[in-house]
Order: sequence, then C-alpha cells, then structure tokens
Amino acid sequence: MSVTSHAQQEDIPELKAHFSAIIVTEIDSSIVWYTKMLGFEIINKREFAEAGFKQSNLKRGTILLELIELDSALEPKKVIANYSSKTRMTGLFKIGFLVSDFDRLIQHLKENNAKFHGNIVVDEKTGKRMVIIKDPDENRIQLFEN
Repeated sequence: MSVTSHAQQEDIPELKAHFSAIIVTEIDSSIVWYTKMLGFEIINKREFAEAGFKQSNLKRGTILLELIELDSALEPKKVIANYSSKTRMTGLFKIGFLVSDFDRLIQHLKENNAKFHGNIVVDEKTGKRMVIIKDPDENRIQLFEN
C-alpha cells in the first residue's frame, strides 16, 4: 500500500468534523456525565427496544456527539482473558476538544469528581497544556488548551 502524496490530496474535497458516536454501557448515566462535565445539551433520546438499542444525540456549539447503548455490545474487560488497563482495542482510542478557558474547565471537572487519566502536561512545541479524562465507560477524552 502506498501513501498518498500531498499533490494527490489536493484533489480531495475539504472535510469538516461533523459528529462522533460512542457505544456506552448505560446511556442515562453517560448523558448525565456529558451534560454535567462537558456542558453538552440533549437534542433527543430514543429507544428502539425491538432492535436492542437506545440512542441519544447531544450538542455543544458545533460539536455533535451520539451516545449508543446496545444490548449486543461487549465490554472488553468481561470478554478478554487477562484484560488490563494496558489492553488496547483496535478502533477509536480517544476524542479531543479544544478548551477556551482551560483552568476554569479543570476546576469544574475537579469539583465534580471527574476521573483524570494522568496529570496535566505541557506540549513542548506549543507551550499549551493538555490532560486526559475518562467518561463512565473509561473512554478517553483529551482536553487541549486553546
């Protein structure tokens, strides 16, 4: 497989991020977490019992986030022998957000007992701070000082 050259990429139309979707174990607690911790608003919440799933769309500014609870979803720690915090699955690893007031958000997260994954670090090139938090399903969310 060859890597596409920059010249070939110029022929590809512009893309803009539209939405992300996350499979969660319990949609109601995830909705509460994303609204309380990151300020998302609920656009809708639907249940499709016959298809075995619940779905909710959230919005924060131009960011769209879809949460999905599937009856058929598998939790890695329950189905992988010797699963540990170092186990990595193919697929989505983390999502990231630029934060306009990093200090204020960090304070808010601490006051609401967010689960931090590591400490705040400073990017050597930009001098900007970043940190990773985890949602109720241990999905990683990286926050970048804007």
